[in-house]
Amino acid sequence: MNPTEYGNIKRYHIAKVYRRDQPAMTKGRFREFYQCDFDIAGTYDAMVPDAECLCVLVETLDALDIGAFTIKLNHRKLLDAIFAVCGVPDDKIRTISSAVDKLDKSPWDEVKHEMVAEKGLPADVADRIGTYVLQRGSRELIAKLREDAALMQNNKAVEGLADMELLFQYLDVYGVVDRVSFDLSLARGLDYYTGTVYETVLVGHEQLGSICSGGRYDALA
Repeated sequence: MNPTEYGNIKRYHIAKVYRRDQPAMTKGRFREFYQCDFDIAGTYDAMVPDAECLCVLVETLDALDIGAFTIKLNHRKLLDAIFAVCGVPDDKIRTISSAVDKLDKSPWDEVKHEMVAEKGLPADVADRIGTYVLQRGSRELIAKLREDAALMQNNKAVEGLADMELLFQYLDVYGVVDRVSFDLSLARGLDYYTGTVYETVLVGHEQLGSICSGGRYDALA
């Protein structure tokens, strides 16, 4: 509302929040709980806020001394490009994205069944998606994807990989790159994410789900 005076802001907030899940709550999810949010808004050099948020995440969890953790990281532009290259219609991208996001809890066969039997995706398209979204790694995965001629014909893929390359350079400088796993199955549920998305899991306790998550969204406000 006041971009001249408050164009760039960094803030954190710790308070009680509430969740309304329908039709029923998932086991382990609470309707009322305390949550810490931290946000960066405004105009900055490319990928600097993304790197800073991930650094805050690492510093916070290290200070809490909760044990080893992994930050799963992906880019929505890249994921959308993968779906497009594999033949997913535009009107099914979000629903297929939500199915793929379940790969951390369900085997590929179940996820493929949901895409094909429940969401009407052709089986060969689902198989092509599987060749991508089952991949995870670090910076070397960026180089591998850049060798994919079909993917490199998609502008979103080119932009997403450029963002990820720059982000990994910053994470390397910050000394936190070893905490990150580039995971092509990660989508996150909210439709307004436009860039990086991430979730953090405790090593050996992945069944607890994400203990810190978020992502980038441009032009939301």
